[in-house]
Amino acid sequence: MAYIGLPYYGYCPIKITTSDDGSESETLGAGKITSAVISYAGENDSESGELWAGDRREQRDNGSPTAKLTIDRSYLSLADEAELGGHKYEEATKTLERKDTDTPATVRVAALGKMKTPERKLVYRLIGYYRASFDPVSDTLNTSGKGVSYGTTKLTGAAECNAKGEFMKKQDFDDYNAALTALKTFLNILEE
Repeated sequence: MAYIGLPYYGYCPIKITTSDDGSESETLGAGKITSAVISYAGENDSESGELWAGDRREQRDNGSPTAKLTIDRSYLSLADEAELGGHKYEEATKTLERKDTDTPATVRVAALGKMKTPERKLVYRLIGYYRASFDPVSDTLNTSGKGVSYGTTKLTGAAECNAKGEFMKKQDFDDYNAALTALKTFLNILEE
């Protein structure tokens, strides 16, 4: 299949509660969705191990799944950057402050891609990670010149399994509205 578009990306915060026995439970916060996304990539980062005996591989363990995430956005508000990075944001002055004690938020993240099958049929694919966190955002400012150049905001981070052992969800849809509804459900975006 050929990817031909990326209409939406979004995230929702996750509150993790650890009980006395060490087990975790998760509560999803209100999700957000945006169309200001250029690329969305999850690169498998799981470490596998093999046991060889008698000149052949006897066992293979893929380990716990993890992924390196990269999301390139055309615009990231300071409020969203603060929420993802665990930074302080003051709405009245539109100010973000980062401190050494800031802890990145744990979020659920997903995107909706458009693709064409070999039969030239349009399909919408949901790709979501159940638990992720992102590194602080790097800023690059450039002077104007003769040519036009666009700056973007790149989010980098990692995905891992959630408390239930769920790592990733992929789902194809023939219908755009069904795909968008599934994306909003995955990200806990409540319709009003």
